[in-house]
Amino acid sequence: MTIPVALVLGGRGLLGQSLMKQLAGNGWETQTLDRNDCNLLNPAELQPRIESIHPDIILNAVSWNTEEPAEEQPQEALSVNRGLPAFLGGLVKGTTISLIHFSSDLVFNGRKEGPYTEEDKADPVSVCGKSRLAGEQALLELGADNICIIRTGWLFGRGGDNFVSRILTQARTEPSLEIIHDQIGSPSYTVDVAQATVQLVKRKAQGLYHVANSGRASWCELAAEAVRQASLPCKIGAVATGDGARRAANEVLSSAKYAAFTGSPLRPWPQALREYIYTELLSGQ
Repeated sequence: MTIPVALVLGGRGLLGQSLMKQLAGNGWETQTLDRNDCNLLNPAELQPRIESIHPDIILNAVSWNTEEPAEEQPQEALSVNRGLPAFLGGLVKGTTISLIHFSSDLVFNGRKEGPYTEEDKADPVSVCGKSRLAGEQALLELGADNICIIRTGWLFGRGGDNFVSRILTQARTEPSLEIIHDQIGSPSYTVDVAQATVQLVKRKAQGLYHVANSGRASWCELAAEAVRQASLPCKIGAVATGDGARRAANEVLSSAKYAAFTGSPLRPWPQALREYIYTELLSGQ
């Protein structure tokens, strides 16, 4: 029996590492390409590398997801967030190769009171969010039945820099920290997002899905819960977002569509956070 091949673009990144592990654990041969292997933004260089791997599925976990630099380098952000997925979509359209592209909660304007669903209108407020939306639109316009777009939330997990790891590092040496309280989102564990992705792959999902741990939190609430679970003495204080912030006030995602499709709702973020902190502390972070 031939072992299916999964190519993860960005497989050494925060989400990519979890994707590689979960896919391998579910019987896939995993390969990765990232910026250290070739110029991912040069089709003439990337296409032959992909063709040499002969993947059955491509998972694109490469993104420009930092707001401030994106404001200063909009064309670079657009090249990564739109140019790469658009190329990949064109490459797989009309073939038997599936494509999973990861997008972001940044595509919304944050004015909705409740969680955002896949049916809600995207209206990004930042350059970064606009480039993420452009990538989604480029893929959806292809009308291909072998492409799936996954939006996810505030990622934390092993093997890469993230908000929770930075907070825990600071909290070990600082008596107190002040964290933004008026931006809310869906804290999400990369392990859970990767497991959910595998479920969508198995079911040959197409179109748009939100995949995030259930519940909502502000950055301040996420930091306070992480410090509490790690049993650190650091006190977490709340501060308002500064002037000129380009991040939406509400980035909470509803994963109800995913839960209905797979029959497996994602667990609450505090439970996922507990597992992450436990494994991180055991590993001696």
